Amino acid sequence: MLKLTILANLGRVRPLTLRAAGDDPRERAHLVEHPELDADLATPSIGDVVTDQAGRFSQSQRPGDAGGRSQGEEHNLQSELDRKALERVATTIAKIVEDQGTPPWRLVAPQPITPSLLEALPAAVRNAVAETVAADLAKTPLADLEKRFL
Repeated sequence: MLKLTILANLGRVRPLTLRAAGDDPRERAHLVEHPELDADLATPSIGDVVTDQAGRFSQSQRPGDAGGRSQGEEHNLQSELDRKALERVATTIAKIVEDQGTPPWRLVAPQPITPSLLEALPAAVRNAVAETVAADLAKTPLADLEKRFL
């Protein structure tokens, strides 16, 4: 059983470790959350990044004159925000895995970002991935995660 599971999406990284059952027969293995390692990496919306004046260019008038304006385009702004969010998530995951000594670990991330996320990880961290699960479980309660992964 893998001792480290990292749940991630573009806005959150949630590491879980496996605590094995002890000598007591009533005790059983369970997952442990580490709130101090839980990273909320909220991606800003386009409205937070640009203003209502962004990309306004004069059209058929002298600069500074009122009226006759056209709207500029956001030229791949959303894809750029997603790329930066992916880099933040990969950096956070790499730090968590390296701090644990780069053990074999499980990555749980939404299917559309999993290949890009794996590619963004450093080689040593990427090579330590023992399993990937294509699902967005970053907000799933711990009890449901234990049912799924134990």
